[in-house]
Parts: sequence; C-alpha cells; structure tokens
Amino acid sequence: MAKIPVEKNNTEEIMFKLSQRFPEKDIQWRVQRLTKDGTSGMALAYINVRQVQDRLNEVMGANWQSKHEVFGTKTICHLGLFLEDKWVWRSDGAGDTQFEADKGAISDSLKRAAVSFGIGRHLYDLPSIWVKCQSKESGGKFYFQKFLENPWDKVRQQMSDFT
Repeated sequence: MAKIPVEKNNTEEIMFKLSQRFPEKDIQWRVQRLTKDGTSGMALAYINVRQVQDRLNEVMGANWQSKHEVFGTKTICHLGLFLEDKWVWRSDGAGDTQFEADKGAISDSLKRAAVSFGIGRHLYDLPSIWVKCQSKESGGKFYFQKFLENPWDKVRQQMSDFT
C-alpha cells in the first residue's frame, strides 16, 4: 500500500487526508433494527477496522499507535498520532459485540477513536434509511438475512432534491 505523501508536520494536511471519504464500494452496510414484520431494516453504513488501519498507515506511516484498556464491559481505545513533534491522543470506547465479543470491542473502539481524527466521520452525515430486506422468523422474532434493495440507492433518493 502506497503512503499518501504529506508534508512533514503539516497537521492541517494530515487531518484533511485522514478525513477523505471512503469510496462507496468500500463501505459496508448492516441492519441496526428491523420493522415488527421483518420486511425492512434501518441500514447503517460502516467501514471495517482494516480500512482504518490502512488509512492510518497510508497517511501517518509509523507515526501512530493505539492502546486499549478495559473498564467493566467497555473497551477504551487511546489512539495517538505524532503531530508537530508530539503525540496527540484521542480516545473512545465500545462494548462487546454479538460476534467475537472481545475482538469486536477492540475493533469498534479503534474505529470510534479514529472518527475523532476524521476517519470515516462522513458516514455519520448519511441520512437514516429504511431498506427492504429479507429476514427469517424464529421464536416470534425476525432475524436479518439480506437487503433486497441497494442502501446507496436509498441514500441518493433521500438526499435528492427531486423526491
């Protein structure tokens, strides 16, 4: 992976490069919640932790580090960037996830801390969208299986001046 050239100690340029939008093809979607009948889900856009690490490596080279601490059920990530000859730290946390709980908390806390440096922050500007989906019922509860519509089409439709 090629390093994005940045003038040494130019914090403004570094922050700009860290906050560059990820291409649509690199953004994944998950369902936050389903309607009662399981036919639609609120879709949330996200990037994975490898994309965050790649962005940090591309822009910062070796000039970044992270530390994780566990406080009760929360994992806190302290993300440090070496800017203008000193370490700048920002922190955020996450709880265990439903899949590989500890690993998920470590990944999610790093992603959340990275947002404070601008990485993936543009995803928070996307509108809330409900997308038709296929789900499976089990024990009176619906479980998401797949989207039946492209979430990006819903985003574009909602952001359009012609809806």
